[in-house]
Amino acid sequence: MRTNEFRAQLAASTKPSAGLARSPENEIFVAYSQLSAHGIVFTRVHLRRLIAAGIFPPAVQISPNRLGWRLSDLAAWKASRPMARMAVAEAT
Repeated sequence: MRTNEFRAQLAASTKPSAGLARSPENEIFVAYSQLSAHGIVFTRVHLRRLIAAGIFPPAVQISPNRLGWRLSDLAAWKASRPMARMAVAEAT
């Protein structure tokens, strides 16, 4: 099998179903290493502080040695963040 054929087959088999509604049975989990792809760039220590303060959603234990966050919890957290524009310094 050629590389392009393999990639096409892999992409077709891993595409999420558009009609599949999210529920607890088919929730998507995000590992710490994937948080930056979702716009969350905190260190593990800072995340623990935010979770302890109740500011960030707690992680869910996926398996005995694996933690992750529900994508729906992360989306709700990001939607709850205040939007503020950065002040632009005037050039002199």
